[in-house]
Amino acid sequence: MICFNGKILNKKEFSIDYNNRYFLYGDGFFETIKYSFGKPLFWEEHYFRMMGSLCMLRFNIPSYFNEKFFLRQINLTLDANNLKKSSVRIKILFFRESRGLYKPSENKLSYIISCNPLEKEKYFIPEKGLIVDIFNEYKISQNSLSNIKSPNRLVNVLATFYNEDHQLDDCIFINHLNNIVESISGNIFIILDNQIITPTLKSGCIDGVMRRYLLKQKNICGLKILEQEINTSDLLNAKEIFFTNVIKCVSWVYSFRKRVYQNNISKEIVNEINNLF
Repeated sequence: MICFNGKILNKKEFSIDYNNRYFLYGDGFFETIKYSFGKPLFWEEHYFRMMGSLCMLRFNIPSYFNEKFFLRQINLTLDANNLKKSSVRIKILFFRESRGLYKPSENKLSYIISCNPLEKEKYFIPEKGLIVDIFNEYKISQNSLSNIKSPNRLVNVLATFYNEDHQLDDCIFINHLNNIVESISGNIFIILDNQIITPTLKSGCIDGVMRRYLLKQKNICGLKILEQEINTSDLLNAKEIFFTNVIKCVSWVYSFRKRVYQNNISKEIVNEINNLF
């Protein structure tokens, strides 16, 4: 069951017009949320990111689009799927449902909420780390549109084929300055010179919710955390590399170009975040 503009529908009952702007132009964005322990985790960060994306894409935002409204819609969807007591991946998809070509004839906003169960309630560190490399066939644009969760992620799709061809678990993207941006699965952090470093938003990375949370802490596991440009040499000199997103929290990198890494800080971060709930 899904929630479409406040109404619960069976997935089989929902259809989308082939002229839909999300389908034709990617005119919208999505938000992925983890629901565990009876609540959506990092809800405030998710809500403000959604509102920021709606503003950036010039949607007409209804006055009732407040935090309580979306929490009710999420709970309605979870109840309809009997998942209120489970750990769940929630996706909210926003799109402009107006006619017109590039210029919409009106600014009608629609949303869909869907949910799928997850195996584990708490975050955990897998025993096996990731084998990664840089994907440089296509580069990430350095503008604020790259910071939102846009449906235009062809580079991620093509990178998964690159993974398969080269026996990799994940890929790291670069921008036109050849600086590190992020991975397929999330934001990238490195441990270098006793600091935790992640690329700036100007690099073109997604403005990730887990990234936002970690940066707010200023200091994690006794290490200062900061934003600055990262290059390939920094990856090779780092003690640890890990990726973040709200579903997995932290995914640690085992090797990059024959360099092998630790996961001590990655484990500590996961433990600290689990203790929040």
